[in-house]
Amino acid sequence: MVMSDSSLKCSQCGSLHPLDEMELSFKRPDPIAELSEEDRKLKVNESDDLCTIEWKRYFVRAVLPLQVPESEYTYQIGAWVEIDENAFQIVRDNWDNPDQEQIPPFDAKLANEIPLVISTLGLEVQLQLTGPTTRPAINLNRSSHPLYYEQLDGISAHRAFEYTRYFL
Repeated sequence: MVMSDSSLKCSQCGSLHPLDEMELSFKRPDPIAELSEEDRKLKVNESDDLCTIEWKRYFVRAVLPLQVPESEYTYQIGAWVEIDENAFQIVRDNWDNPDQEQIPPFDAKLANEIPLVISTLGLEVQLQLTGPTTRPAINLNRSSHPLYYEQLDGISAHRAFEYTRYFL
């Protein structure tokens, strides 16, 4: 893989993959996206960072980092996780806390079906607050799931582009 300032030339397909355009991001958790417009208005309290369904289900927007070993680039999938009510309250209370990264991670479950890998909805993860100006990080729990190994070992720029291209 040969790198220019903002692109990687892929050793697999020969194309230039623009790093600054590579991102897979979900606007809402799947359980909310699947609701009708009427149900969303009645049952959902939502923002671009935090969402609830009837104050019974709680979601936080975060990023799942995947290293790209042939560069210094980290590909991030913008996904949502579901956490329990207690964790949600701690996240809300500490959203602007400059020391929030000191708070231990929370048990969570992925709330999006990430394309190109087997079922990810409900995959067990840890949610780590990272600071008031950055999205929390998603770290997958040890498992045999392919996405766990992509996070552990990293992905190629070609694979990052495959994730991004899925929504182009």
